[in-house]
Amino acid sequence: MILFQRYLSLFLAIWIFSALKGNSQNLVPNPSFEDTVSCPSTLADLTQTSFWNAPTQGSPDYFNSCANNILIDVPNNGFGTQFALSGNGYVGIQVYDTQNVYSYREYIQVQLDQTLLVGQKYWVSFNASLSDMNDYGIQELGAYFSTTQINENSMDTALMVTPQIEFSDGVISDKNGWSQISGSFVAAGNESHIIIGNFNRKQTTTSTQVSSNNINYAYYYIDDVCVADDSLTCTRPLGYLEENAAINFTVYPNPTSNFLIVSNEGQEPYDITIYNVLGQLLYSENGIIDTKKQIDCQNYANGVIMISIKSNEKVLYYKFLKSKL
Repeated sequence: MILFQRYLSLFLAIWIFSALKGNSQNLVPNPSFEDTVSCPSTLADLTQTSFWNAPTQGSPDYFNSCANNILIDVPNNGFGTQFALSGNGYVGIQVYDTQNVYSYREYIQVQLDQTLLVGQKYWVSFNASLSDMNDYGIQELGAYFSTTQINENSMDTALMVTPQIEFSDGVISDKNGWSQISGSFVAAGNESHIIIGNFNRKQTTTSTQVSSNNINYAYYYIDDVCVADDSLTCTRPLGYLEENAAINFTVYPNPTSNFLIVSNEGQEPYDITIYNVLGQLLYSENGIIDTKKQIDCQNYANGVIMISIKSNEKVLYYKFLKSKL
């Protein structure tokens, strides 16, 4: 009888442990950006996806198929073409630029459903796709777990923290499908927020030029973020989509204070429009044949502006920062 009771106790302990592990869940609220406050209407509108926010003054973008704005639509938007890995939405962040001094970074942040436990091992994954328009890919996309919400006033620097998860298997250069960044770590305890982005300055970022669109920074779509205390919850298949053709234009400088230069290397006629993040038209001109076009933007308000160039029925969008230097 005593032996039977011991076996019964052992069986119950194993059953309870298995049930608890079976109930492991993703601790990230709104992990695939499907829950919306409302459909996004402008660029830099991360507040329209529930729970997520920006920890710095950088301006992450929220894309959803419900948007009535081609700049932030899914699958076709201002940065290229990509279907959501799951559902109808994803976000986009600029994680690298080739400036020698200015290091513009964007991050996304969310509070976890549960605070992490000291000594507990956690598995982490999120998925990234390099946008069609960008010439550079990087390696060091990562995730940092903080015990508090981060609120930095700067967008001219990388966050000076060491991410617990950081990709190290080569430059993430796939523009067709989604690449999964994953890993595990043991929590120090009380971590309550996850922040995703590149936590390196230019000098410590591994980058590679992957195309020749003359868009000298790296911008990634991000989808399906997962944190769990088991290794199976955060595993999933990847998506696929064909790559768009490039257009041979260079637009600079970025950031800009007084003017923009559009270099037409293909020497083909093109149309250009410039919008602010509210979708308000700032400039428009059609049938331009200049090999170099200078546009006065000193009277534009400081902030993010979008430039659309259309040539031979192809459209390319550029994201710029207008600021006083």
